[in-house]
Amino acid sequence: MSGSRNSSKSMMYTQQISHLPAETIEHLTELLEQMEPKKYALIVHDKDVNDKGEPAEKHVHVMLTFENARSVNSIAKQLGDKPQYLQKWGKDEENGYAYLIHATTKSISKYQYPPEDVKANFNYLEEMRRITEKVKKSIQTANCTVLLNSLYKGEITKREMEKKLNGNQYGRMKRQIEDVWNKHLQFQAEQWREEMKKSGKQIEVIWISGEAGTGKTSLAMDYAQKSKQPYFITGSSRDLFQNYAGEHTMIIDELRPDMLKYPDLLRILDPFGSQVMAPSRYSDKPLTCDLILITSPYDPAQFHWELFRKFYGNYIDGLEQLLRRISLTIKMDASHIRAVEYDREKNIYLPVENAERENQYSKHYREKDCKGKDCAASGSKKLFESMFGKTPCAKPGSPSPAGKEESHGEK
Repeated sequence: MSGSRNSSKSMMYTQQISHLPAETIEHLTELLEQMEPKKYALIVHDKDVNDKGEPAEKHVHVMLTFENARSVNSIAKQLGDKPQYLQKWGKDEENGYAYLIHATTKSISKYQYPPEDVKANFNYLEEMRRITEKVKKSIQTANCTVLLNSLYKGEITKREMEKKLNGNQYGRMKRQIEDVWNKHLQFQAEQWREEMKKSGKQIEVIWISGEAGTGKTSLAMDYAQKSKQPYFITGSSRDLFQNYAGEHTMIIDELRPDMLKYPDLLRILDPFGSQVMAPSRYSDKPLTCDLILITSPYDPAQFHWELFRKFYGNYIDGLEQLLRRISLTIKMDASHIRAVEYDREKNIYLPVENAERENQYSKHYREKDCKGKDCAASGSKKLFESMFGKTPCAKPGSPSPAGKEESHGEK
C-alpha cells in the first residue's frame, strides 16, 4: 500500500511483536496518541493458532479511525513501519473493532478474546455491546431471509417457519410470511391443476346435512382420513380458510348462508375452474382440493333458499349451478345415514334406493352403552362427584381413591 492517494479514514495495523518497531506496547500507545485519531483500539493476540493447529506467533492489532482521511504511508511512517502492515478498512469500521476480539461472523471459530484485553481511547465495552446487538439483528435478518426463501420454495411450511421466529420477528414479518406462503400455494395450485387436466380427474364434492348431534363432522373427518392424505377443516367463520396450507382434502364445516358468498362457493366447488381461490382476510388462498366435504344444517336446496331469502331479497334461479357441482348428497338423522337425490319436478330430496346405513356417528348412538345405560348422564355424575374428591360409587366412610380415609376435621 504505497502512494499519497492511498488514504482512508479507517485502517488496521497488524504486526508481530518480535518485529514491532515500537519498543513496548506502552510506547506504541504513545505513538497512537500523538496521531490524534478520533478513536483507536489495540489488542495483543497471543492465543491464536495457525492452519496446522500450532500456536501462532504473538502479534498486535490496532484499529484506527480518523476524523478525515489520512495517508497510509504517513501513518506507517509515524509508526516507524512499512505501509504493507496497514490495511484500509473502508466504511465498515465496526467490523474492524469487533475483529479485535474475534467477534465477527467470519472469525467466530477463532479464540474469543475478552473485551477487557483491549486498550482504547473510548468505552470499548459499551461499543462492543452496541456492535454485538447490531450484528445479532443483522444475523437474525439474514436468517429470516433464508427462511422466507425456504417458504417460497416449499421446503418448509408456514407453521414450521413461525415456530422458528420469536414474537418480535413474527410481528414484523407476519404480512411478508402471508404473502410469500400464498405465492407458494399459487405456484403449487397451478401445477396441480395442470396435472388434473392431463389426468381428466374431477373434484369430488360431498354435501352432508343434518341437525346438530347427528355426527356430520365425525362422518366427514372419518371419510377424509380414509383418503390417506392431510386434510383441512375450516376454522372461525370470520376467516374460514385462514390456515389452509394446500391440502388436497377439505372439510367446510357447519356451513351456513351467512358464512360464504354464493359466487365464492360456486367457484370453490367448480371442477373446471382455471384457478380456484378461497376468500381469506389477508389474501385469497389458491385451492388444490380434489375432495371437498361440506357439513351443514341445510341440504343444498334449503341452503340456496335461505341464502337468497335472507341476503339477496329474492329467489334468484341459481340452484342448478350448485347441484351440478355436488357428487353426492347425504342426509343424517339420529338413527340413519341416507344418500339422497334432488327431484327437480317435486323440488324435494328423495332417498337413493338401497343407500342407507345405521347412524353410528350420532350423539344418540354414542351415548348408549352395551347395557342401554345413558352414558351422558353417567359422565355428568362422575364429573360432579370428582369436584368433591369422590368417585360415584364411593360410600360414606369408604376409602378415597388414594386409599386413605377422607378427613373433614382440622389438621
